[in-house]
Amino acid sequence: DAPVLDAINATDPITGTAEPGSTVTVTFPDGSTADVVAGPDGSWTVDNPGLNDGDAVTATATDPAGNTSGPATVTVDGLAPAITIDDVLTNDNTPALT
Repeated sequence: DAPVLDAINATDPITGTAEPGSTVTVTFPDGSTADVVAGPDGSWTVDNPGLNDGDAVTATATDPAGNTSGPATVTVDGLAPAITIDDVLTNDNTPALT
């Protein structure tokens, strides 16, 4: 099975899950790779090299028998969502915030 990549931002470590004991190969936009062995619970982590919004990161997993999965790809979301405030003034002492 292909590894699962968690959501990726521009700075935090890249994490995911794969078959326990499998070697996960993470490929970055510049073609460089990082290999890590999934732990007993299947989790794995690699350092984030400083990705940019919109970059694609791909991972494959190779199990101990040598079978390599298809790729899993996640796009970096490095931008915070826009926040809008429609009406900042109120005479209500207990306004409802949603």
